[in-house]
This record gives sequence, structure tokens and C-alpha cells, in this order.
Amino acid sequence: MNRVFKTIVIDDEPAARRLMKNLLLDHSDLVEVIAEAGNGGDAIEKIETLLPDLIFLDIQMPDMTGFEVIEKLQHKPNIIFTTAYEQYAIQAFDTFSIDYLLKPIREERLQQSIQKLRQFGKLGQGIDMTGLQQIIRELKSPARATALPVKTGDRINLLKFENISYLEAQDKYVYIHTVDGQKHLTDQSLTLLEEKLLNNFSGCKNLYHQ
Repeated sequence: MNRVFKTIVIDDEPAARRLMKNLLLDHSDLVEVIAEAGNGGDAIEKIETLLPDLIFLDIQMPDMTGFEVIEKLQHKPNIIFTTAYEQYAIQAFDTFSIDYLLKPIREERLQQSIQKLRQFGKLGQGIDMTGLQQIIRELKSPARATALPVKTGDRINLLKFENISYLEAQDKYVYIHTVDGQKHLTDQSLTLLEEKLLNNFSGCKNLYHQ
């Protein structure tokens, strides 16, 4: 028998909670919604009381952000973030390989998250919240970004643009070489890295491809 994940849907918009619960009915063999919450405080109380296996967590809520909710939790469930289209957050999620759903939620995208849960049995546990929020602040800043977030294993390094010498492509990976002689492996595409560098730092003119 498949494991059924006890689930709490957390969103300050009642319509968004209803939509999510309706969509999850098609996945009742894996997901059982046991509660819902409309703000961060209520979410924390229900998570600590009901000990769900999975939460769908909205990032922006009136009393606190979804990130602040996670920081206050003792119980650490699986997490799928939901968010309106905020590019800075999406870039951070992609950097950390965190699962997320963009609003309005689409059935086919939810299906992908459910499939990951079905396949791996966990999502979004052990998130480095300090590193995640640091990168979001960097990306969200109205000033031009000054550093490139690069994931290496479980760590996130912020490489200052002026310290990057050149990029070296090998197969599907890219090495970022820095002026101190180090190189950092990333699975971000060469095209994406070039775009970030050229848009944010005029000193990066001579990027090397292989």
C-alpha cells in the first residue's frame, strides 16, 4: 500500500485554498488534506499540533512570510511553495532545487510535484533558510545585483561578479573560474550564466566557451 501524506494547505486567499484542495482530490491515493490555514500564525499552530507530512505553503501572507513560518517550526514537513510570479524568488528556488508552484496553479505543474513526491518520498526538507533568504534579498534588490549565486553540493556560494574571470563549458556542466584561481562547478546553463553576467556586470566581456 502506498504511503498517504497528511497535508495542510496554507494560503491567505480562501479561493486559492479551495482550488488547491480541489486539485488534490485527483491525487487522494497519495495526498490527504487534513487542515488548512489562512495566515502564518495559524499555520504554525496547526503544523505543530497535527504534524503533517506535507504542506503547500504560500510565500506572501499578511502576518509573516512562508520563510518565517518554516524558521519557527519544530516539526519539519515536506514543503511545496506556492507563489505569484516573482522572478527573484523563482531564481532562488531554482538555485536551491526547491519545489514550487506558480499561481494560478496549473494541474499539469501540480502533477509534476506529485510525481516527485511519489518517486522520492520527500520534497523540500532540510532547506537552508538563511542561504535562501540571503539570495532572495540579493536578487530582489532594486540595485543591480553584485554577485552570482552558485550551488555546489549542498552549499550556496555568492561569487562577486568582479571576481569572475571566465566560464568554461564541459558537456552539460559549466565551470566558473575566479581571479583567485579557483573554479566552481554549476549545472546552470552557459547561456543563462552569460546573460546574468552581461546584464549585471559590465566587466564581464570576454566569456570563454568550450
